[in-house]
Amino acid sequence: MKFHFTYLLALFMSLPFATLAQFENGACGTGPTPEHIRSFIQTVDYSTPQPEDYPVINIPVTIHIVRNSNGGGGFFETNAFLTICDLNNRMASAGMFFYLAGPVRFIDDDTYYNAPDFSPLFTMIDVENVPQTMNIYYTNLGQLGLCGFAFYPNSGPGGPQNDGAVVMSFACSQPTGTTLTHEVGHFFALPHTFDQTSSNPLSATSAERVTRLVNEVAPRLGANCATEGDGFCDTPADFIGTRWSCPTGQVQFDVNGDRFRPDSSFYMSYSNDLCMSRFSTQQILAMRATLANLNAPRGYLLTTPMPAFAAINQAPAQVTPAINDTLPGNRVTFSWNSVPGATAYQIRVLLFNFAVIDTITADTFFVSNTRAIRQMREHSWEVRAINGGNLCTPYGTRNTFFASNYVNTTSVNEKQWLDVNIYPNPTRAGAMLHLELPENKVITSLALRDIQGKLVTEQINELQNNRLQLPADLSPGLYLLELQATGSKCLVRIHILP
Repeated sequence: MKFHFTYLLALFMSLPFATLAQFENGACGTGPTPEHIRSFIQTVDYSTPQPEDYPVINIPVTIHIVRNSNGGGGFFETNAFLTICDLNNRMASAGMFFYLAGPVRFIDDDTYYNAPDFSPLFTMIDVENVPQTMNIYYTNLGQLGLCGFAFYPNSGPGGPQNDGAVVMSFACSQPTGTTLTHEVGHFFALPHTFDQTSSNPLSATSAERVTRLVNEVAPRLGANCATEGDGFCDTPADFIGTRWSCPTGQVQFDVNGDRFRPDSSFYMSYSNDLCMSRFSTQQILAMRATLANLNAPRGYLLTTPMPAFAAINQAPAQVTPAINDTLPGNRVTFSWNSVPGATAYQIRVLLFNFAVIDTITADTFFVSNTRAIRQMREHSWEVRAINGGNLCTPYGTRNTFFASNYVNTTSVNEKQWLDVNIYPNPTRAGAMLHLELPENKVITSLALRDIQGKLVTEQINELQNNRLQLPADLSPGLYLLELQATGSKCLVRIHILP
C-alpha cells in the first residue's frame, strides 16, 4: 500500500485527568495524577531484574494535522515525521517502536484550530481518533498557551479501545525537543517527577523525602518514595513544578532537612530540554506494563500486528537536475530512481542550507513551478526514501544546480492548468469538491482514475458552478482527477481519507 503525502495557564482545575506540559514558556498547569494511575503504578513488579535490551513493542501511530477550515496554517508532514523519528530514538531504551499505521490525516476546522479552551479539542479527539492506534494531533495551541497535553490511560475522550490522545503545539514540535517524548510518557501512565510534591514540598505527609531508608532514626522520617512524588523510588525527589535550568538546578530541602538538587536528566521533569535524556528503570517498566497484554490499559494498541515494512538500505539515485545544471528557477523538475520498499520520498531544496522546499511525495519526481526557488542563485537538493516503519533514513548526495531567470510561460497550455485549485484535498468519499479554474476555461470532460490510471468513473459536463460530488463508495487512497478542455489536460491528485 502506498502512502501519499502532500506539502504543504492558568491552572487546569476542571479537567483533572489530562496532563499538560508547556516547555517553551515555562508556566504549566497540571492536574494531579488520577488515583487509578497511582494505584496502577504501585501494582507493577519492579523487583525482577530486567534484561539489558527490552523486547520491542511495536506501537501504531496515526498523525493528525489540524489546519484552518480553508486548509491554511497547519504543520508540514516532514516535521511530523521527524518528531516521530526523534521519539523512536528517545524511546528505544524502553523497547518501544512507533510506526505509521496509515496516511497522515488532515483536519480542516477553524473550531479545532483556534480552540479557546479544551472542550473543542476533546470533541475533536472523540470524533477523529482512529481506533487501535496512538493518535497524535499537531495543532495550534496558541490560545491555551501550551506546548502539549496528553491523557493518562482510561482518562480521555473515546471508548476503552480508543482512549485519549497526545496533542502537540506546532511551536513545540521541533524534532530536537523533548515535549513529544514527555507527553507520550504521560500517555503511558507516567506522572511528572514532581507530582504531588511541588505544591507543598515540606509537608511530612504529601512530599517525597530524599531518604530511601525505611527505618530512619527519629525524629527523621523514613522513605515514602513508593507512595509520594511520582511513585518511583529510582527517580530522586523533585520539588520543582516550573521550568528550570540545568544541569544542577536549584538547591532543595525536604522535610528531614536533607539538602539535594533534582535530577535534570529525566524526561518527566521540567528541566531544560538540553538536559533531558532518559527514563528510569521503574518508569520504563510502568510504561511497558500498560502494554503487557490485551487487557492492560493500553493493550488495545497490540490488537493489530505491525505490517512487514521493508528495510530501506539505500538513498535514491538523483537524476534531474544533474550536478551543476542551469535551468529556469520557476520550471524545475526533480527526479530520482525508485528505492525498493519505499512508499514515499522526502525531497528538500536548499538555499544557503535553508530549506525553500521540503515536501513528501509518493512519486519519483517533483515539479516546482512556483518562485520558491530563487532566480540567479545556486541551490542544492537531496532526497531520501521512507515508509511507515522507516522514517529515519538518511538523505542521499546533496547535488547543486543553478537557477537562472524565471521564464514566462503564459503561452504554454500547461501553464493554464498549473493554477487549478481543488479543495478540500485530502477529503472523504461523497464529499463536494470545489474547483478554482483559470479564467475563461471551460471543462469539456472529467474522469476519476485510480493511481494506476484505471478509470473509476467518468462524468461529462457534470460540473455545477465548478463543484463536483465525489462518489460515496470510494475506498480510501489516492486518485487522479483528469480534467480536459479544448487542447488542454490537467491531472490532479485527490487523497481520499478513511
